[in-house]
Amino acid sequence: MSIEEIGQSPAAATPASARPARKKATAVVNIDFCTGCGICAQICPVGCISIVESELNFNGVSYVERTKCTGCNVCAIDCPWFAIEMVYPDGEVKSPAEYERQLQRQRGYR
Repeated sequence: MSIEEIGQSPAAATPASARPARKKATAVVNIDFCTGCGICAQICPVGCISIVESELNFNGVSYVERTKCTGCNVCAIDCPWFAIEMVYPDGEVKSPAEYERQLQRQRGYR
């Protein structure tokens, strides 16, 4: 019986240890929430975020160069307006609980 006959995807039929590792999530800006404050651009350790002009507000909005983004989550954690989400290549959004765990590790809140 083939995978098509069973109705499973090839990934579901492959043992977890044989599957390729999931790629890191990268930052995506929701321009409806972004105020252009620049906090994310200031704290980005690799400098992949910049503020670009926009008709949405006077300050502009954040722009992420996704090819440079390392997926460190610092911008998403520190954005006071929750305008940045970390999105995996498959389109799944990283949960706020994951940000909280990373914040505790980074800042020693355990």
